[in-house]
Amino acid sequence: MLTLMRFSAALVALSLAACGGGGSDDKPNRSSSSLSSTPASSVANSSTTSLAVSSSSAVSSSLLSSSSTSSSSAVALSVKVNGAISGFDTNGNSIELDADLVSIEMHLLDAEDNSLTQATPIASSYNLSEQLRFNADLSAADATRLAVTINYPGYTSYARRLDATEVINLDAKLQAVPVQTIVPGNATTVTGIELAGFNVQVSGDDAQQSNSLLIHIPQSLLPDDTSSLEVAVRTFDPNDPDDAEFFPGAYADSDGNELASVGFNFADIKTNSNETLAVAMHKARQQKLAKLGGAQKTLAQEPVMIEYQIPAQSCKLLESLGDADSARDGFQVPLYTYNSSSGLWDSIGHGTVFTSSGQQVAATQSVFECDTTSFYLIALVDNSIFQREWWNLDYPLAFSQPIDYCAQIQIKNPEGQSLAGINGLVMDNDSDFNFASTFFTTDSDGKAHVRISQSSINPDLQAEVIFFNQDEFSYVSKTITLSSNCDDTAVQILELVRPQLCEVSGSVFYENGAPVTRNLVYGSTPSGTPNEEIIWGFDFAYSDAQGAYRLNLPCGGEFEIFNFASLLAQSGEPDNGMQLTRIDGNLDADEQSDNGQQVVMKTLEVEFHQPIVTGTYNPATDELAIMAYGGFDAFPMTGQVSVKSIDGTITHQTFNGTFTADSSSDDEEMQLFFVGELNRTLSLPATSDSGYLLELTLTDAFGNTWTAVPGVIAITP
Repeated sequence: MLTLMRFSAALVALSLAACGGGGSDDKPNRSSSSLSSTPASSVANSSTTSLAVSSSSAVSSSLLSSSSTSSSSAVALSVKVNGAISGFDTNGNSIELDADLVSIEMHLLDAEDNSLTQATPIASSYNLSEQLRFNADLSAADATRLAVTINYPGYTSYARRLDATEVINLDAKLQAVPVQTIVPGNATTVTGIELAGFNVQVSGDDAQQSNSLLIHIPQSLLPDDTSSLEVAVRTFDPNDPDDAEFFPGAYADSDGNELASVGFNFADIKTNSNETLAVAMHKARQQKLAKLGGAQKTLAQEPVMIEYQIPAQSCKLLESLGDADSARDGFQVPLYTYNSSSGLWDSIGHGTVFTSSGQQVAATQSVFECDTTSFYLIALVDNSIFQREWWNLDYPLAFSQPIDYCAQIQIKNPEGQSLAGINGLVMDNDSDFNFASTFFTTDSDGKAHVRISQSSINPDLQAEVIFFNQDEFSYVSKTITLSSNCDDTAVQILELVRPQLCEVSGSVFYENGAPVTRNLVYGSTPSGTPNEEIIWGFDFAYSDAQGAYRLNLPCGGEFEIFNFASLLAQSGEPDNGMQLTRIDGNLDADEQSDNGQQVVMKTLEVEFHQPIVTGTYNPATDELAIMAYGGFDAFPMTGQVSVKSIDGTITHQTFNGTFTADSSSDDEEMQLFFVGELNRTLSLPATSDSGYLLELTLTDAFGNTWTAVPGVIAITP
């Protein structure tokens, strides 16, 4: 039995020489579709291509088969991004996410994909909603596109690359990925090769996986003390709309090619030391070089092997696009990784297609019977593949007689209102493949211009448009007609049962003029509204560093805007923390402006108020923890603390200290409050009472001093 180790050295040696040909240049005549994949020389990264499978080499062949022989503008563009984030467990059930663990990164890009400006908004949570919310305003001259990435530990990331429009509404779904612990062992490829090392295996029979996957990581690539790997992997079928929603970025590569995806997958792998594979592999390499005395600067390394089951629905791509590299023996398909900064895919080489019985597929094969036979792509890559989470099997598209086919669409709801900021996916979802998928976003009039390149010979003039939204529980599918007349196409109206959203914004300041940050504001339809008049809506947001907030609520509705900084600070009537808006173009008492599409609420001023103090004491450990709660972020807070008997007649301890705030979240026991904590180890006399009294003098971060602040310390076991 041949082993991977025997061929690694030969493969590395092979990478030092030019990879020779061997396959025939003759291609089947596919004039019915006139599609072909771009030659490897125009898309492959030269630093990694040599590690891809090259079946023209007897070495590589033995390893794989045991039996084988936009235009830019100088005007600054402002983009308002509104987002909702929904989490789903491994069974697809909705689950609440921790806003503190979410990271969001956005880049406005120019036509050359340079980042012009970026934003890292903070996700907001509200205990009456499982969704998280965020928004951001970005502006830059020459901006053409927006790249967005949202990450959450243990979940697939959400990534989009969209044309930059005035308003973009994102509905991000994050899917939990089962984590498995992998220890060194053996696995066998479909070609019969036995692999020793860390073998990550995913079964296509799993309901959450679209197809099977084997990732072989040689133990020599990892530090000697690596005993196990924590692996979260999921495979996706780009031809299945339910899976296509998770496709990252755009269907395009960094060389300017449109891409046709055969299959994509997500992988997050860490060592038992909780290091990413990229970090661990770099450390292992440095350790090996150090053992060689430091004089040697290069080190031959074993490749990583990927065996990927091609989704059955992707066989039409193999038939339409054929072998991707005539310079290599066998049927080749390119392999890419996702670049989150640009929202594009970078080529890292090719893989060779085999049948489930281990037979290498000929480069000239034009029929794939996926209903009866499974096909697998096997690729050898270097360990840089683990620097990114998403991998993709793609064909870069080129056409023998290319032409643009277009559709002008407008999205409206049943009330005839135009829907701005809606994202859609255009797919070629019939039996023959003619063009690559693409995302779009509607402008302020609900319009979008769909432009698709395909062959002028027997073009496909029908396209499927997919709209995703959590409230729709899956997706809505529409059909549009494409035309070769891109300059003058009739507008096609597509109807979605969604409300037209308008913007409600405002600002909140403290009485000293400082902005109120991290302040929860939400808007909702007033209770008791008659059913015949109701326009239901709900949204929430947290104020930013300038004290500003933005809500998105249905146009034409009446909504109560609740401001929790005002509610918690007030000592009078509870209505002081609530404002009323009617988004109707008429100026109401609480509105600063209202044009029927955008409402600005009157600025609120929040009075400072004394914090609420409580604490706990553990007699067994002498640990005292005191918490100061406030409706605004006024930490750090310094002060003098007196601990007294429960009747207040005896002072047991007096000391000075500083309350340090949790900088990112509210206390889970007292929602909507900010909390600062002071910990001290001291000995308090035993008492038969339920606890002790506190009396404090506090000075907060705004310079306010509060005297004789009361509190209670509870005794804990």
